[in-house]
Amino acid sequence: MDLYRIDVCRSMTGCRRAVSEVKNIIKIIEEAFQETDFNDKRKRVIGEKFKQHHLFKVGVSGCANCCSQPQIKDFAVVAKRMPVYNKELCNLCGACVKACREKGLTIVKDKLFFQKSLCLGCGDCWSVCLKGALKPGEENWRLLIGGKLGRHPQLAREIGEIKDVEVKKYLTEAINHILNSSSVKRPADILSLLDFSEK
Repeated sequence: MDLYRIDVCRSMTGCRRAVSEVKNIIKIIEEAFQETDFNDKRKRVIGEKFKQHHLFKVGVSGCANCCSQPQIKDFAVVAKRMPVYNKELCNLCGACVKACREKGLTIVKDKLFFQKSLCLGCGDCWSVCLKGALKPGEENWRLLIGGKLGRHPQLAREIGEIKDVEVKKYLTEAINHILNSSSVKRPADILSLLDFSEK
C-alpha cells in the first residue's frame, strides 16, 4: 500500500465548475512521489505497520469550491483563473457583481472595480457575462500546506499562487522535508516547520 493518497475533485470527469484541467497535475504529483522513492524511504522510518495518520494526503481541486477538501490536506493545490476585463465590451449590467460571492466586483460611478485580493478565480463572474467583457485569464494554482483532522485539527495555510510547472518543485521539497525527518508524526506536523515564504 502507498504511504500517500491523492484526493481529486470531479473535475477529472468533467465538472461544469472546473476552471482547470487537473489530469496533468495528477501526473506531476505521481512523478514527484515516484522520483523521490517516497514509499520505500518513509517505510524505513515508520515501519510496515503504519497507521492512517501516517499517510501523506494530497488534495487537488479544479475550482474554488474545493470538493476534494484541500483545506485539510497535508499538501494541496486549488485551480484559480483571474478574470480579464475588457471595459469596451462592458455595459455595466451588474450580473458579475451579483455573481461574485467574495464581493470582489463593484460598480461605482459608472465604472466596474475589481478587488484582486478578494478574488478566488472561480469563474462565476465571467460565466454570467453575456457581453464577453470578462473572460478567463491565466491559469494558476493556490498552494496550501499543513492541513489535518484528528484530535487537534488545523486548516492548511495558504502559501501563495504557483504555476502548474512549479507544483513538482514545491511537492518535492515537502516530500524531502518529510523524508529527512526521523519523526513518525503526521506529515502536516512535520511540514509545519517548512517555510516556503522565501520561494
